[in-house]
Amino acid sequence: MRQSSPLIAARSGLAANELAGTIVLNGLVALVAWGLSALVLYPTAGGRAVTPIWPPAGLAVALTYIAGYRVLPGIVLGSFALGLRFNAWPLAASLSLAQLAQPLIDVRIMKALGFDPKLERVRDPIILSLIAGPAGSLVAAVLAVSLYVAFGMRTIAGLPYDFMLWWLRDWLGVMVTAPLVFAWVHGRSNEWTWPRVGEALALFFSLFAGSQLMFGLWGLFATRDVPIAFVYFPIVGWAGLRFGARGATTIVALIAAFAIAIAGRGIGPFSAFTVEFTQFLLFLFLALASLSGLLLAAIMAEREDALTRRLVLEEQLRHSQKMEAVGRLAGGIAHDFNNLLTAIIGYTEIVLTSLDPKDDRRADAEEIGRAAMRAADLTRQMLAFSRRQVLQPKIIDLNTALSKVEPMLRRVIGEDIVLTVTGKATDAFVRVDPGQVEQVVTNLVVNARDAMPQGGRVTVETVDAVLDDAAIAASPEARPGAYVMLSVSDTGTGMPPEVRARIFEPYFTTKEVGKGTGLGLSTAYGIVRQSDGHIAVSSEIGLGTTFRIYLPRAEAPVQSAVDTGAEKMPEGTEHILLVEDDTSVRRLSKELLTRLGYSVTEAASGRAGLALGSDDTRHFDLAVCDVILGDMSGPAVAEALSALRPSIRVLYMSGYTDEAIVRTGVLDEGKPFLQKPFTPMQFARRIRDILDEAET
Repeated sequence: MRQSSPLIAARSGLAANELAGTIVLNGLVALVAWGLSALVLYPTAGGRAVTPIWPPAGLAVALTYIAGYRVLPGIVLGSFALGLRFNAWPLAASLSLAQLAQPLIDVRIMKALGFDPKLERVRDPIILSLIAGPAGSLVAAVLAVSLYVAFGMRTIAGLPYDFMLWWLRDWLGVMVTAPLVFAWVHGRSNEWTWPRVGEALALFFSLFAGSQLMFGLWGLFATRDVPIAFVYFPIVGWAGLRFGARGATTIVALIAAFAIAIAGRGIGPFSAFTVEFTQFLLFLFLALASLSGLLLAAIMAEREDALTRRLVLEEQLRHSQKMEAVGRLAGGIAHDFNNLLTAIIGYTEIVLTSLDPKDDRRADAEEIGRAAMRAADLTRQMLAFSRRQVLQPKIIDLNTALSKVEPMLRRVIGEDIVLTVTGKATDAFVRVDPGQVEQVVTNLVVNARDAMPQGGRVTVETVDAVLDDAAIAASPEARPGAYVMLSVSDTGTGMPPEVRARIFEPYFTTKEVGKGTGLGLSTAYGIVRQSDGHIAVSSEIGLGTTFRIYLPRAEAPVQSAVDTGAEKMPEGTEHILLVEDDTSVRRLSKELLTRLGYSVTEAASGRAGLALGSDDTRHFDLAVCDVILGDMSGPAVAEALSALRPSIRVLYMSGYTDEAIVRTGVLDEGKPFLQKPFTPMQFARRIRDILDEAET
């Protein structure tokens, strides 16, 4: 810890003083550029440098792309320091300024073509090595050679060779050095296990063996023209395939250093040729090695990404199948449970009507009824959470809805989080599905809880809001008008911009595996949009997150008569065909209808109902039909009955809230539907409404 303190203090000081940091950075860039230049110029043959590569060119391109144009002074300074070794200061200064053309042109081309410094796409090595690299090097070579001629340091006769050498050196510098920097700064890291460490050692041993083959065993071959240098290509491919861009660029850099060194000593596969031809062969050899290694690494990265995407899609499919299974299970349970609740609620009402208002047993019966209604609410909430509830919008007071869901929210968030629920909206009426609004609020509160592992504060509130054209300019989905704004705020960790941009994508989650499905916010988004609303989010790292939901304001509903046991239920004398496969619901419905004065013919299945409809000579005014019967669907029964008796009316009822109801069109306009569980008063009113409508 003591040893790292000065380094930490230095970094903190440089970060606080931007000018000092830039000066230090440019000094380091100049030193590294000068050192690389001196190293590659050291090996000579016949007094002439044999290097085919100019690493400072690639270093300049990579650093300019990564750190921006603020590193250009360091590049100029390093080039000028080296130029003073061979030229007068005016020429050295001019050449150092001319070298800026390379990084400026290359970086502009790379950004225009969408270059990714991770080098994990096949197109990225091609953009760098075959498009940007040669273009910038060409301009830099033209400027440099022109300056040499202008200062009288070169003759016109030697111009073609000087130009080609300068161009190829800079180009190869970009192909070898720039990928090395990009790979180690932005590239994919390797997971170092013991087998991987052993493989890396084997790779370096193979590289050493290849160098010895070129060194000591060269004389075993009959001729020196055998292309033994290409023994390195399998090694480069191995590095690219198994160790990615970092492995490939590192091996190529080592091979380049070794090739230049042995060429300067007059040995190796290219030593029999002139310096000019040796430089060209080394350029060709290193360029092919670099490009092949990078392409193989990119191919493997794309293959791994494709495999990862496939695994993600498979996981999403499993999530979807799991949610589908949970939804179907919930729908089936709800059907049976709602049938039971229908019987409990109905018979409780019958008992209450038979009891004297002063009877002590009346309080017990009322408590049974209240418990049954709470059970019905629980079923509805479970179906909402499993995303299986049919959308049944109605006008509700959002403040009242929040007060109802508040107790459940307090159980969800735990004791270490302070929850504040406030209804500040003065006109909080909106047209939504109550169950789905509860689901949205619960999803957002659960997300807020997960963002505060050490505790914090969650605030849920409603306010009046008006969105004008200026307010919706940044949100094309929103429309101007009067809204009720529901906000959920937390004091959690917050989200960075890249996460905030994807939070509503299905299956996108930043939670650990098994801690979240990635469906909560996408479900909330879908529900809000389905309700003609708009959802927005603001978040800052360390400051928390706020979700704002804008729901169109609705007119307050007209107050209806209170549903009490003392109120008289509407009666009738019509003939009703009751098709219901659940015994308890069928018995209750028949008893209620009989008490109200109706004539009832019951059927325990769809086929039995059709038989009565075709064989019974009596007139049926209304068919009350369950949606999902044991042998056939309710709509199929209704369709057949309508063909036999065109004047018959149909009322559907069901404990299912599955998507099957939507597929059969029960909730379409003009098709009456009664959701189980229902009270006797609701049942009587719905029957009377449909029959009265038939008479008009």
